[in-house]
Amino acid sequence: MKKTHKTTKTHTRGANHDVTTRHSTTEKTQQPTTPLQLRVGHALDQELDWYFGYAEAALRRQSVRMLPSYAAVRALTAESNDDAIRVRALDIARTVRGCLIAMQPRHAEILRAAYTPRTWPRNVHKAFDGLSAIAVRLAFADHPWPQRSSGSGLEHAAAARLSAQLVRSSVSVARLRNQAQRLLGGAVVAYAGLRALEGVTLGVG
Repeated sequence: MKKTHKTTKTHTRGANHDVTTRHSTTEKTQQPTTPLQLRVGHALDQELDWYFGYAEAALRRQSVRMLPSYAAVRALTAESNDDAIRVRALDIARTVRGCLIAMQPRHAEILRAAYTPRTWPRNVHKAFDGLSAIAVRLAFADHPWPQRSSGSGLEHAAAARLSAQLVRSSVSVARLRNQAQRLLGGAVVAYAGLRALEGVTLGVG
């Protein structure tokens, strides 16, 4: 998949800086060979980012009002009205949800981990970028996960522990990145295969 740029926000917590990833991006599984493959890759990335960052919660309220970027551009070009945009957005959200339900649970969870916005320690984000969520999980897959500190979730505690390991250079960044990239690549390919079978197009043809 083609990697797109990330929008980040920096939060200051005392002397530490965490980076909130507004959206995660997929690492390349295979280099796109045609302009169409490139556009499809961008659209899938935007769609998953939109779904996990916004549409999934909005769908539970039946109030999906914003389109993913690729569809929003087309809607503006077509001068669609608000009602048409809401219908299109709800249709896409239901399609994405259906694809995720039809996937192997492992693949769906990998996509959820990669695309759900998170706050990561700066050095974790720098080392793993859009693969941070998967790398955090992989780092402790074969070892006891760290104890939760007061008010902190398990994933946050694991990210803090991985951050400390990076400071000590006691973890192989290359190994974790490669493992995370393979997992995410497989999940994206699985999603793309299911998505291609749906009647709701990406609008990039």
